[in-house]
Amino acid sequence: MSKKGGFAIVLLVILASGVILFGMNYSKKQQKELMAVSEQTDQQELGSTKEDTTEQLANYENSRQEMSALDYIKYVSLVKEEEVSVSFYGDIAEEEQWISEAEQYINEQTNKTIKVNRLVNPDYDSYKLISENKVVKLAETKPDVIFFQLPAYADQKLDISLVDSSEYLTMNYEAIKDALPESLVVFISPNPSSSEKGNNNSRTLDYTSYLNEMMSTIQDNEWISFDLHERYLEKLEADGVALESTLSENGRTLNTEGTDLYSTLFEESLDQKIDTTSGM
Repeated sequence: MSKKGGFAIVLLVILASGVILFGMNYSKKQQKELMAVSEQTDQQELGSTKEDTTEQLANYENSRQEMSALDYIKYVSLVKEEEVSVSFYGDIAEEEQWISEAEQYINEQTNKTIKVNRLVNPDYDSYKLISENKVVKLAETKPDVIFFQLPAYADQKLDISLVDSSEYLTMNYEAIKDALPESLVVFISPNPSSSEKGNNNSRTLDYTSYLNEMMSTIQDNEWISFDLHERYLEKLEADGVALESTLSENGRTLNTEGTDLYSTLFEESLDQKIDTTSGM
């Protein structure tokens, strides 16, 4: 090989190496620039998210007196930044399917996984709930929201006076708020019954007498309630449907049609405006 040819080859190698080094440095520079842009974008998105959260909190806090239960659950999740707990309490049977449907609905609407607790106390009257201190078990679930189904049927069977029934309900509420001062308590009236309506105790009172007294006590104290019993009957009347067709053979337990109706009414109630300032 001539000297000129050898020199040319060396020169080409040097040039190729320079091109490669230049390309590598340019690539590294581009990567750094892209990373910087990405970090800046992430910071901007994080800042935007924080601003959105702050704005959401401000909006929620300004509407606490007229806020739906669903929005309250969302509000609590933003404040706590942890799992929200909801407990169903009171005269509730083990097999109540509407609670399972309510859990699914709440999770879907809030776009969060809510811890739902079911504290079943079937046929427990207002006195028994207090005397057995059932609020201790309730407190263990650390609920942010408590849906308390009224024990109107059980109080009627206990055969107590309406005055006593009202006082025991008040004692239950006070016990809950003493143990769980930041929990939002929402009373729920039970589904109506065809067999228990007019089935009087020794005081010539049926379950509706106790339910009406309980609802009056709730209204007098400005507590929160979902009157599903009344809305259930109104819906049946509007649709021309017999109450018996929505209940099982015992005339009290919900059948599939009744469960669907009660669930729908509960879900609709979750969207109604309530005063949530008694919560956290």
